[in-house]
Amino acid sequence: MKLFNSSQSYKNNLLNKIELRKLTQLESEHNRLLKRKEKITHQLKDLNNRIKITEDSHSEFILHLKRNNKNFAPIISVGFDKRWATYNCIVKISGATKSFYLGKEVSIKEKVQQFHNNNIMGRGINFVKSEIIKIVSTVLMQFIDTKSPNDPFKKRIKLNLDNVLERYVASGEWEYWVSR
Repeated sequence: MKLFNSSQSYKNNLLNKIELRKLTQLESEHNRLLKRKEKITHQLKDLNNRIKITEDSHSEFILHLKRNNKNFAPIISVGFDKRWATYNCIVKISGATKSFYLGKEVSIKEKVQQFHNNNIMGRGINFVKSEIIKIVSTVLMQFIDTKSPNDPFKKRIKLNLDNVLERYVASGEWEYWVSR
């Protein structure tokens, strides 16, 4: 679209040389700005396309991460065996399940007592279960091989209460500790 629609005769007849020069400068400036606007508009469209592509890739990647993290999100529970009045810890991760023996309530409390300032022998089993789940969740990834999603539990490291407590002590995640 041309802003200044003027004919040659109009310019020559009505304008003096200075006005004619200014008009020519304005027309050239206007044309230059139009070209620049067109170039910037093209660059903006290109940038918007690139932003959309990266946002789509980002969304795809986030979904992929969520699926992978969902596969490696452990479910830790403590179960009671009525036959022997003992407890087991069950760990489910990436479709695989592993359980290990914890022992009787009193022996579990004795092993966990080292991480508490106050005596926990009078505390209920729900407290002990929550402590075991917290301890196991803190060190569980040391027993997991993330490169093997079908069977994520490492074969060379045995998952048992003694190994879990040993790694928990080494982690330093506890608030209070009494050496025995």
